[in-house]
Formats: sequence, C-alpha cells, structure tokens
Amino acid sequence: MQHDELRKTLSDIFRNRPHFRSVFYVLIDILIVSFWHIRRGILSFARGHEGPVHVLDAGTGLGQYVYYLTRNFPDWNIYATDVSSNEICECNRYFHRLQFERVLFRTEDLQELKRQDVYDLILAVNVVEYIENDRLVMRNFYHALKPGGMLLMSMQSDKSKVIQPNFTNKLLGNKEVSHRYNNLEIKKMLREMGYKHIKAHYAYGTSGRISTLLGVSFPKYLLRRSKGYLYFLPLYYLLCYPLIFVLNSIDAYFVHLSGSELVVRAYKE
Repeated sequence: MQHDELRKTLSDIFRNRPHFRSVFYVLIDILIVSFWHIRRGILSFARGHEGPVHVLDAGTGLGQYVYYLTRNFPDWNIYATDVSSNEICECNRYFHRLQFERVLFRTEDLQELKRQDVYDLILAVNVVEYIENDRLVMRNFYHALKPGGMLLMSMQSDKSKVIQPNFTNKLLGNKEVSHRYNNLEIKKMLREMGYKHIKAHYAYGTSGRISTLLGVSFPKYLLRRSKGYLYFLPLYYLLCYPLIFVLNSIDAYFVHLSGSELVVRAYKE
C-alpha cells in the first residue's frame, strides 16, 4: 500500500468513525517520542499561567496537539493552522462534532502570519524545517507572541538521519526537509530575533529511535503492505507497549548528547 493509498484509507476510516480518530490521537499521545517532549513543555508552560490562554498550533497537521489541549486545558483558546486544506477540513469536522467551542482551524501560510501580541503559546512541531524561509516564520512567531509568551518547537537536528524518525505531522510519508538545526546555532538565531531564556535539548536519542522502530516504523510497514494488518495491531501494541513506554520515558526525561530532533523553548519578554 503506497502513502497516498494509506492516507485515503485512514481518511475514510476517520470520516465515518470519529471514535477511531479519537483512538488514533490517544495512540499518538502514548507512542510518539516527539509528543512526550512537547507535552513536557506544555505542562511546564501551564504551571506558570492561570486564566485565559491563547494558543497557536502552527502546522497542526492531524490536530493531535489540539486534541491533547482541549482534553487537558478546556478553558484555553486554540487557533490551529496548516497549509493542507484537506487536513483542516477533516479537523474542523471532527472537533465541531465534539462541540469544542474554543477551537478554530484555518488554512494559512505561516510565512504570511502578520499578527501582533496575540498568543501566549505557539506550538510548531516538525514545521519550520520544511519551510524554505524559516527565519521569516520564526520572526512572525516572535511578533505574534504576547510579552511573556513562549514558543515551543520541535525540529530536525543536524544529527538526524537521512530517514527521518519524526512522525507527528508527516505520518504518511515525510518529504525532504529544507533545514536541519544545530543546538548552538538555533539559540543564536533566536536571540538575534529578540527571544530570551532559550533552552534546547536533543530528542530521539538511541532509546527514542528504538521506540520509533517498534511503535511506528514496523506497524507503518505492515499497513503499507496490507490494510488487513490493522486488525493485528491491537495485539501487537498490547505486547510491545511496556517496552515502548520505558524507552519513551528514557528519551523524554534523560539528557542526550545528540539526537535526531531538537526541542526548543524560547520566550518573548
């Protein structure tokens, strides 16, 4: 089964069975290494903020972070964008059906983002590395943040492999990235734009790569061969998940000297 066929199969399943989409979001939450790192960043931000919070999920993809935020922070206001009109339509259909009134999805090019002092938190997970003019996008994020707001990004590091491990927004076939980032260079770039209190750490160390092989790559390989394997996967995950949980915990909570992704937090004063 090719990538386009897999995309169409899953879209058909989700369109008529919204509970399947909910299960899919939960699987991303518990399986994907990037999600573990981003969730830590979100929780760190949430501990210091009370009252209304305005969030931009830039390059929302499948809407998995919106689902997490609506479930855990129902009072937050979330604006999610992506260049894929198809994904935006599917997300709108799903979240409107669940009657989430504080969520809005729109098709938008981040290079044309022109807002000023609007958002308390901006998420950009596996997004900027696919955009040619990445500096413009990160400047746009800076202007769109309120003073004290946080930018939380995950991006390909300069130590990433040719076969990319990230899954979050590129589930059905990653395209080639335009940029890979060095820990020190991304901090310098963001400081020059005005960001403060910048922190960056590696994700997808050895433990994360093994977890991705077990939790994503092998099941994805099976589904590409035949959609019939979909019925085998619950048993597979039941047996493998304890090991995946340990590997993800190691990747998310221990320091790595290198890794295939960088997770970056930066603030606007």
